[in-house]
Amino acid sequence: MHKILFIVAAIAVLYGCDTRKQPQVVDTDLIAVVHTVRCDTNEMSRWIAPYKTTLDRVMDVPIGYAPQTLQIGLPESSLGAMVTTAMGYYATTHKQHYDCIVTNIGGIRDSLAQGEITVGSIFRISPFNNRLVVLTISGSELRELCRIIAAQGGQVTSGIAMTIANGSAENVKINKLPIDTLRNYKILTNDYLSFGNDYLYPLAKYTSIYAFEATLREVIMDYIRYNTRKGKPITAQKGNEVKKI
Repeated sequence: MHKILFIVAAIAVLYGCDTRKQPQVVDTDLIAVVHTVRCDTNEMSRWIAPYKTTLDRVMDVPIGYAPQTLQIGLPESSLGAMVTTAMGYYATTHKQHYDCIVTNIGGIRDSLAQGEITVGSIFRISPFNNRLVVLTISGSELRELCRIIAAQGGQVTSGIAMTIANGSAENVKINKLPIDTLRNYKILTNDYLSFGNDYLYPLAKYTSIYAFEATLREVIMDYIRYNTRKGKPITAQKGNEVKKI
């Protein structure tokens, strides 16, 4: 007990001898936050209105049309197929080679409803500012990645074929070929996963990385606008690469 008091006293002396100015509390006030306090919602609405009007103008801009709803789900889905197609299109037009595509289902927050597609539609689907990247990983790390994806029941992928049986990956192939553990593979994904997030740890063990400037959201919008200019509606079908039994 005496030892503790000595240490406290020593600290007090040291700080008391410091000639530098220390922070001081000038004034305090306690503001109670209780449900009985009412706010002027009309005043708040008037304050927000100009910003909302500007935001609505941006979000309501039409960029395409979906003849049917594209749903998100596992192990595969129509919206997942559209997203990976958009990613692949972007990488190809920017002359970046990849062997397969992996993005996390947690980053896709909504389905794409049938009808007019607006900027706001894509913000609801992809609200995060994660950029596209190409990661180079070893064949052994890719095999481990596929094992984890199978244990999760799938992710949003393309170019990876497997059968998920009781949470295990069977008959895994990359572009119709078995994984070669003696070579490296290029994975088109997003920078969030490059840190091994969502338990996809092998992606953090990359030996090289190429980062695009565009976010996944921008990539999806570019793909939709491209098809709209060509007069094509936005459709997608499951790739039937990942089967769960």
